[in-house]
Amino acid sequence: MVSDKLNAKLNNLPTVPGVYKYFDIEGRVIYVGKAKNLRNRVKSYFRIKFDEDTKTKALVENIHDLEYIEVSTELEALILEEKLVKKFQPKYNILLKDDKSFLYIVLRNDPVKVGDSLINFPVVFSARKTDLQSKDIYFGPYPRAEVAKYVLRTLRKIIPFRDCSKSKFRNYQKLGQPCLYGHIGLCQAPCNGKISKTDYLKDISKVKRFLDGRFKKIIDDVVLEMKDASKKEEFEKAAKLRDIIKKFEYLTINTSKIDSFVENPLLIEDIISKSLDNLLKYFPNLKEYPERIECYDISNLSGKEATASMTVALNGRLTNREYRRFKIKFKNTPDDFSMMQEVLKRRFKRALIDDSWKLPNLIVLDGGKGQLSAGNQVLKEMGIDVAMISLAKREEILIYMDGDEFVEVKLDRTDESLKLIQRLRDEAHRFAKKYHHHLRVKKLLEN
Repeated sequence: MVSDKLNAKLNNLPTVPGVYKYFDIEGRVIYVGKAKNLRNRVKSYFRIKFDEDTKTKALVENIHDLEYIEVSTELEALILEEKLVKKFQPKYNILLKDDKSFLYIVLRNDPVKVGDSLINFPVVFSARKTDLQSKDIYFGPYPRAEVAKYVLRTLRKIIPFRDCSKSKFRNYQKLGQPCLYGHIGLCQAPCNGKISKTDYLKDISKVKRFLDGRFKKIIDDVVLEMKDASKKEEFEKAAKLRDIIKKFEYLTINTSKIDSFVENPLLIEDIISKSLDNLLKYFPNLKEYPERIECYDISNLSGKEATASMTVALNGRLTNREYRRFKIKFKNTPDDFSMMQEVLKRRFKRALIDDSWKLPNLIVLDGGKGQLSAGNQVLKEMGIDVAMISLAKREEILIYMDGDEFVEVKLDRTDESLKLIQRLRDEAHRFAKKYHHHLRVKKLLEN
């Protein structure tokens, strides 16, 4: 029987990534778990009817209280869970754990025949201790297999690598085309001569440095490459390098930050509070605390089936129940400025007749000075006094207007305020693109 105290905690859990701890009646930690969505995961223990005499049922029957620590990402939750399990040695984590050995991430030299020569294209994969060979370079062990697999899966999206056997390599050599991973960009397809040995080994060296903890050097090198590409006006290359930097920063979890979560379970609250305080400091056109931030993005292909999205952060947290999507009605040719104006006018007209469409404290537009100018024009015409900024994709520069003048704000890429705005923008882009794709498929089916 769930107590009133425990039930109240269950009903107030946030829908964010985090780690949860279960306590028995004597106040001992009996289980530590991680979740992508704390509310869904924790409440599931009390909804499911487990078979009698199972370890999970015994765990649930002994839960007297719970605590949780909110974190920023799923990977942080994985690593924090591992640290807390080591610290508390909870009874049911030990009982429920399988008896397989820990995983390692392995770099193995694997010469393959290309033409008349044997060329070394190392493979990268996860393996258990019993599968390691004497000349392997390996990292770990990872007590949680999920962590090792998550790191490899995410790292591969940044630096593609080969993980296939020699026989599979030969098969795709004969076919004259790469495997699925080669097609979707997760392998450089050395089997089809898509990359030289020199360039492949450079990438493997980056993988090794990353796994060895020397990721700052990698990020610094990519930043220099990005700046060089930007100076040469190779903007497409610079944008790709910028995305690589963002992915690296996501993956390079700062261990001291994870330790800080252990010491201060409310750390995420402190980070959010600081990010909102900083927005007030950086943007003088923002006159009040940004409790509600809205971000807008346009998605279209030659103006056809154009859509827009509105994503929302309430008190610094992305809140998907507040998201809205729009089908562009009055424009069927490419014109992001007019489309943005249409969406903003419809949104603010809706606020006049529907109390649930509360006005934001801050509006963020995906784009540069053109989008910002078009958006400010709508605010003036409708007599709405709301702070507005834009986020220019190329350099991730934030822009606001002081009268008729544009003011650029360049924040450090580690700044929590910038990260919050970027998360909103990325969500807006994803949401708009998803709706645009839905409308295009619907149109094709109708024809």
